[in-house]
Amino acid sequence: MHGMTLPASLRRVPAPAVAAVLLLALSAGQGAALRAARHAAAPAEAAGETAGAPPLVAFATVALGGFRGILADALWLRADRLQQERRFVELVQLSDWITRLEPDNEDVWAFHAWNMAYNVSFLLSRPDDRWRWVQGGLSLLRDRGLPLNPGSARLKRELGWIFEHKIGMDGDSAGPFYRTQWAREAGAYLGEDGAPPAEGSIAADELLATLRMDPAFMSGIEARYGRIDWRVPAASSLYWSQLALDEGADGKEELPCRRMVYQSLVAMALGDGRLEGDPEEEGWTFRARPATHLIDAALACMEDTMGRTEFSGVRHAYAGLLLDATAVRRAEGREAEARAHYARLAAFLRENGVKDGIPPYEKLPPPGDPALVPLLERAGVL
Repeated sequence: MHGMTLPASLRRVPAPAVAAVLLLALSAGQGAALRAARHAAAPAEAAGETAGAPPLVAFATVALGGFRGILADALWLRADRLQQERRFVELVQLSDWITRLEPDNEDVWAFHAWNMAYNVSFLLSRPDDRWRWVQGGLSLLRDRGLPLNPGSARLKRELGWIFEHKIGMDGDSAGPFYRTQWAREAGAYLGEDGAPPAEGSIAADELLATLRMDPAFMSGIEARYGRIDWRVPAASSLYWSQLALDEGADGKEELPCRRMVYQSLVAMALGDGRLEGDPEEEGWTFRARPATHLIDAALACMEDTMGRTEFSGVRHAYAGLLLDATAVRRAEGREAEARAHYARLAAFLRENGVKDGIPPYEKLPPPGDPALVPLLERAGVL
């Protein structure tokens, strides 16, 4: 719950060395011409980040140039100690100073948002107090971190994770409250049944300005996958992970973003996919039903991902979703589709070495039945 650790690279400078280098940097920065040159070279956005910072941090941001990293490392050492001592509220202010010193450091933004949304919120008992800190983590990434790092797939994924995990799941007892609040907050800018607002409308402009979600991109996601109720949290995790991919996420970020895309689709297809009731009604609390029309889109995403990686977790999820899809279509009375899903599962098992023991469709155990475990283990997907 409190376990995001500081990267080893950010805990490398001994305190005596920090002091020595800072003295050297301060003496080197006395010339007015040098200070003016450094100020002119600083990005406008980064310069704006010094507002509200203590004088030393503000001075270092403008005047120290390359030595700013040394000061940031010293603050990281202090942050590490505060985290070990579980002094999370103090850590919020210190992390804020570090973001002002190193606005292009993704680790800083990810750690700071995690601390607010997970650690600090967990210290509070009232759901509305917790929600303010979760909102703070969202806002930190969305409204401060991403404008300074618009090409960062990492920050988009971290933002999507807060929606997928902290808001969308029940690891936090206040999860239902978070989902209720988010449905109301997002719904204020959306059309009927959580549809994207019309492009060019006042609501569209407000949605982009407030939640930084582009209605045109949302409509593009729907054209690709199917109708989305954008008031549910998994819709937002889908938005940010898909945006990261479409903007060229690669390397170590590509697979996590692809997984978040299909996990978000599965969460909506089998769980909270379409709101029930009107969030604006007094006393409404979060209620949602599965958006089962997204099942095929989720399967297609998994198949695409399996073609790009050998990661076994995708194969496990794919087999599980085929079983669930078979059961869902059976329950809906869509027998032909249920049989088609099961045929895909049987073929998948055979392709992965299971030559016998696959039960016929008519004798298929329900999802979760222990009788299925040996088959999946033999296929290497468990």
